[in-house]
Amino acid sequence: MAEFVIRVGSRTAQGARPNNEDTYVVDQERNVFLVADGMGGQELGERASSLAAEIIPKAVQNHLAANEDASQAVAHALAEANEAIVSEGRTQPPGRRMGTTAVLAVQQANQVYVAGLGDSRAYLIRGDRVEQLTMDHSVAKALERSGTLTAEEAKKSPFQHVLYKFLGCAEMSEGAEVHPFKPEAGDRLLLASDGLTNHVTEQDLCDGAKRFPDPQGWADYLVPLALERGSRDNVTCVVVAFDRE
Repeated sequence: MAEFVIRVGSRTAQGARPNNEDTYVVDQERNVFLVADGMGGQELGERASSLAAEIIPKAVQNHLAANEDASQAVAHALAEANEAIVSEGRTQPPGRRMGTTAVLAVQQANQVYVAGLGDSRAYLIRGDRVEQLTMDHSVAKALERSGTLTAEEAKKSPFQHVLYKFLGCAEMSEGAEVHPFKPEAGDRLLLASDGLTNHVTEQDLCDGAKRFPDPQGWADYLVPLALERGSRDNVTCVVVAFDRE
């Protein structure tokens, strides 16, 4: 992808929480980008998201070095992180869950491979179009997809934050879905925790991508915006910009 310059912005905020369980990775040497939102409370959530950040970039690199297809490398890296977090979670007292969401993007050759587990999201903003590349693995969203709930009912459902797929889920039978896309000049890729995505709209993303050509400037705008709109959660984003040289 020599025709592109890849620029990245990132920001995280603790918000109203007693600590920040979000972790992110910006590895421009290997073009690996990650946002992880820890679950389990305080040290458990922090440990789970930190493990994801430690394991996934190295695992992606190892699988690519072994000449694996990039989609498989992404899926296998997430699976390795899941196994490690499940294993560590077994050392915790009964009833204490340890896990993390993860949304991952890896640029390889002329493609970007995106995958997510949980409810952290990836959005591709291209011109006037905003596309959510990942699927929310919450029970409420699953009920919405099946037609049991409407979109509005899903937003208000008590199952909105109950996840059935995440890193640290011992019962996860299927891994992450990998979504490849070929970037175009002007594209913006946003990876974000739900502390941000629950408080910004797709129209905000479309407008912001045009208003803030610098990805760091946009990240510095989005995180405080979510907090101003009432986010009580940790808020984290990584913005990847694909521009002509």
